[in-house]
Amino acid sequence: MKSRIFSIGLCLVFCMLSGCGTVPVPGEKNAVLSNISAEYFSIAEAYKKLGNYEKAASYYEKVIDSEAFGGPALYEIAVCNVHLKEWDKASRFFESLLLRDPQNTSVKLSLAYIEAQRGNLEEAESLYRTLSCENPDSAEPLKNLVIVLLSRKKYEEAKDSFSLLKERFPDEESVPVIQKELDGLSQ
Repeated sequence: MKSRIFSIGLCLVFCMLSGCGTVPVPGEKNAVLSNISAEYFSIAEAYKKLGNYEKAASYYEKVIDSEAFGGPALYEIAVCNVHLKEWDKASRFFESLLLRDPQNTSVKLSLAYIEAQRGNLEEAESLYRTLSCENPDSAEPLKNLVIVLLSRKKYEEAKDSFSLLKERFPDEESVPVIQKELDGLSQ
């Protein structure tokens, strides 16, 4: 009887060790998918650093459904499309991000930039004006508003906004460049 129990026990141990009757480890599939997503994201980052934005975007797209990497991947795809000057695609991805986080200033600034690059300066002006009011402690929307106003040849408004920029952000590195541009208009 003891030898029979020993034989059954030995058989069970052998089966467990040899893989017979494998029982999945709880969470193993999720861990594998997470590791694969991390690898794809790393590959995408490497392509992005090399300036191969098309290839980077294709790898970011592979992890878009990942819980851990989905949001960052959406953002990176949008950024890659900006580098590729694919304004419509970039805009769609940024708008998708804005639905997830309606208060995200960085995404709003990106959408304003895209409008300016599309040549839709009226919309860009409106967006930068709103962002400038919503973010009085940030130089970027105000600086970009001045640039758009100059592009639209709204020189008096540009001068007024520039005065505000200089007053609020005297150390902003773009101030001397914009000042030179405005001084050139006076001559």
